[in-house]
Amino acid sequence: MFTPLPRWIEVRVPLLLALFCAAILTTETRAQTEKKPPIVGAIRWDAWSGGPVTAQVERTMGPEKYRDRLPWFAEVVDDKTVKIVGGTQETMDKEIRFAADAGLDYWAFVMYPEQDSMSKGLHLYLESTRSNEIKFSVILHNNLGVRGEAWQHERERFIKMLKDPRYQTVLDGRPLVFLFQANVERFKELREIVTKEGINPYYVFMGWNPPEAYRTQKPNGFDAVSAYANGAQVRTFAELVQNVERQDWQRAAEAEIRYIPLVTTGWDKEPRKENPVSWELDHDYHRQTFFPSQAKPEEIAQHLRRALEFVDAQPVACEARAVIIYAWNENDEGGWLVPLWQKDGDVDNRRLEAVRKILRPE
Repeated sequence: MFTPLPRWIEVRVPLLLALFCAAILTTETRAQTEKKPPIVGAIRWDAWSGGPVTAQVERTMGPEKYRDRLPWFAEVVDDKTVKIVGGTQETMDKEIRFAADAGLDYWAFVMYPEQDSMSKGLHLYLESTRSNEIKFSVILHNNLGVRGEAWQHERERFIKMLKDPRYQTVLDGRPLVFLFQANVERFKELREIVTKEGINPYYVFMGWNPPEAYRTQKPNGFDAVSAYANGAQVRTFAELVQNVERQDWQRAAEAEIRYIPLVTTGWDKEPRKENPVSWELDHDYHRQTFFPSQAKPEEIAQHLRRALEFVDAQPVACEARAVIIYAWNENDEGGWLVPLWQKDGDVDNRRLEAVRKILRPE
């Protein structure tokens, strides 16, 4: 025989269940609303700071046909000669303002030994009174090749940077560290020293094939993989972007690896084919018969927008919720965001203005 439930149970239990479900939905909605957008950084290869490397890239950019990619602080001497020395505190302070206004979260500095002229950009950033406007991270590179006392100094320098409050972190406080074309055995030694200091960086290996790089480098202590650039031999920037998004992003997602998506701004190393640099005398691009067309600002912006959407759609692969852009200032390689020189003395800031509309929508 069926016995009716007491009236208070009939009324209160459904009410409590409804309130409980509403609380869960409210919490989920709040979490979705409060989810921070992905952090976005750009690679800095500071060849324009003075020194022997600057002299070589000035030569690559000397011909008049490359005027449309000169950084804003360049000086045109004549039809075949330019001076591109940006190693001043005033230049760095202005670049910080350019990057911060566009909504970039960090710069990833390619790391060289401290006394190398290629480290001047990082030094100027650290000395800048405006450096709190954009964070920094490093790409371990030539600094891992030093020996003796210099190696001890580089270890101490690196640890000091990781403790700097301006250093970019992910996943609730882990310093974001990249490695590109560097000694992996030396990296493992450095990693052990950092661990003893009680620091737990998020290490990212920059390779060319995300699934393969993850398979081979995960055992070496890397948490994720990414890329420095993409040098596909295609004729248009749209095709280059398609190659990055399909070959890199999609393969990473399908392989269920940990990944930081690359956003490209171009790839055209014709200046270096015409006037080779000493460190790339026999490189694949010397045999590349054509390069992608120069990117339009809105093409870069939409590529970036899709990268942000990719990060949101891939919470496992993109656990760090970070993006890396090639590049801030690889002008003679064809990848840049930095404002450009103009004949009338003004600057061409269209790429950063397009990026700003994505990162800081009105």
